[in-house]
Amino acid sequence: MRDTYFMKNINTLTTAKSSHVIEEKSMGAPGNTTFEEFYIKKDFKGAANYLLQNKQQLSSGIFHYNLGTVYSKMGDFPAARFHLEKAIKEGYINSASLNNLTFVKSQLQVDDISTSVNLPDQFMNNALSIPPSAYVSFSLIFLLFGLILMKSKKLIKKSSIVFLSLLILTPIVFSQFYLDKINYAVAFKDIPAYEGPSKIFTEKGKVRAGSKIILGEYKDGWFYVKFPISLAGWINKDQLGIY
Repeated sequence: MRDTYFMKNINTLTTAKSSHVIEEKSMGAPGNTTFEEFYIKKDFKGAANYLLQNKQQLSSGIFHYNLGTVYSKMGDFPAARFHLEKAIKEGYINSASLNNLTFVKSQLQVDDISTSVNLPDQFMNNALSIPPSAYVSFSLIFLLFGLILMKSKKLIKKSSIVFLSLLILTPIVFSQFYLDKINYAVAFKDIPAYEGPSKIFTEKGKVRAGSKIILGEYKDGWFYVKFPISLAGWINKDQLGIY
């Protein structure tokens, strides 16, 4: 797995095993231990604490990327997955973040929405992996296509214009009014799943630590697992990292 460092003064550092991270603000006062020093000394707990204490100095994507990478070095792969998934959701998408997430998932080897062969699970996982800005781009492409057709007078039927208008709006509506309403999470520990929102109900299985799931209904501290379908059931929220 690749190492990660904070870069100072917007410079890049090239080494054989380093990812490139740009620091937005100077981190570490003179005389204090810096993140780089914690990391190079392999004091990953100290590096994690440093990141948590200096969270406000970083963009959300960079913060979660580095914290996820540090947790992976500590062997806490469920927490690492949560933060790397969060970094990607916040728009920090590059070869380093994707590579580190792939490594973490290979260590977990759990059956969840990202590994399911069920078509609805695959559709939801793929839809959520696309950044919201991409859905806007899809709508703009459809709009441009429509304008070209109208200018060439190939789009003259009212039914065709209505269909194209719906096509233009669909990506944005799907993203803003459906995907944005979805809660999804990573389980930090193994969590029993019950037939109802209480331990008085029959236990039907477990959501394994590190599993990525999509949450549905919430009731009195319990979430219903909506996807993957194989894990459908009620779980307690206490050991969930919710996006």
